[in-house]
Amino acid sequence: MKVKTAKILLADDEPDMTRIIGKSLEISGYEVIVANDGVECISKARCEQPDVILLDNVMPNMDGPATLEKLRSSKRTEDIPVIIVTALADEDSIAKALNGGADSYVVKPFDYEMLLARITMALESRSAW
Repeated sequence: MKVKTAKILLADDEPDMTRIIGKSLEISGYEVIVANDGVECISKARCEQPDVILLDNVMPNMDGPATLEKLRSSKRTEDIPVIIVTALADEDSIAKALNGGADSYVVKPFDYEMLLARITMALESRSAW
């Protein structure tokens, strides 16, 4: 029996971040899809139906909070766990993201093992549905 590989949508406008995080996730056994802004993230989330979305807060075209709002307002994407991965560490940004429907919040720079733990928690909570 083949085990399904979890699909992660990584939305970040920094090419170095998407390359480093993406490669690390692939090495850890995940399928990775990359979006470079919020608009592309929404489109890929609807088409690809990822298991988890890693979403940067500051991106062109549509920022993280607006993207999260769109994801949460669509039947096709409302239940996909979203982990905000951003350099914004202030309490207002964290509260806004969590109150807006984010499942978790990770501040850059971060420990990769901690990010993996957050992804695992999101996947486990999703499979419990």
